[in-house]
Amino acid sequence: MGLFDFLRYLRLKFLISSLRLLAKLLAPLPAPKPDSVLRISSRDKGRTIKIHVYNPGGEAGGTRGDPHPVLINFYGSGFALQYHGADDGFCRFVATHTGHVVLDVQYRVAPENPFPAAVNDAEDAVKYVLGHPDDYQTSYVSLCGFSSGGTLSLVTSTLFPHGTFQSLIGFYPSPSMAGDPGERKAPVPGRERSSFWTKVFREAYIRGKDARDPRISPVFADTTNFPQKMLIFTADHDISATDMEALAERIKIEGHAGGRSIVVRRMENCDHGFDKNNKRKNQMEAGREAYAQVADFLKSLESESG
Repeated sequence: MGLFDFLRYLRLKFLISSLRLLAKLLAPLPAPKPDSVLRISSRDKGRTIKIHVYNPGGEAGGTRGDPHPVLINFYGSGFALQYHGADDGFCRFVATHTGHVVLDVQYRVAPENPFPAAVNDAEDAVKYVLGHPDDYQTSYVSLCGFSSGGTLSLVTSTLFPHGTFQSLIGFYPSPSMAGDPGERKAPVPGRERSSFWTKVFREAYIRGKDARDPRISPVFADTTNFPQKMLIFTADHDISATDMEALAERIKIEGHAGGRSIVVRRMENCDHGFDKNNKRKNQMEAGREAYAQVADFLKSLESESG
């Protein structure tokens, strides 16, 4: 690492560490309560990847007996914030109301671990599941993610042969890191937000790589690689929504002959992260509606699989 790169790293480390500390002080996450914790092998020697496990029916149900279909979840982080466990409520809801076991993956974040660390961890987690057919129904694996985790689920779905994943669920993902984030506009104008932190997160994560790489910006991936069934939630006042809705429309058009089903639901008068916004009643209600729709969606897949 040259001097310039080292100084840039120190700047990014200071900014993001300060934000992490501020978030921890002002908005601490409740302690997650998974049924168990897995530590699976990483491709990097001596490393493990932490995964929170939520079993259908809770602790009493366990994962004993017949293997269950799987939902692999990736938390929202901006690829920089350490928010693993933030989706505890969602993971528990899905495990309680469906027959899916939910695996919530702790992937690495920048600036300490820039691209492709997060992608590698997500890929390793999927390979672990696919390599354990006695524990999981490997023919019925779905991906899910929130914000950057939604982006990561889109990326991960394209790294495996088409048909590997039964479905993909995304909450307010941003499918493109190319271009100036300050120029993006929400579908419905709302309170203007600075793009400062988005630029910091991108710089920390991409670190000079080509933002048009499909493993960074899945909007540039071959749309035929995405799963046949997708459920995407966007929000009126979210600047990520415009790109995601445009990508969804492309997937619909280009995959029409193959019977692809993609549902996009834009949540009215909601912001990015609406399901985590406990200060706005309408947004929390929208989150509950979205969670219920996910459960119905997954249960319909279970009925199809017999």
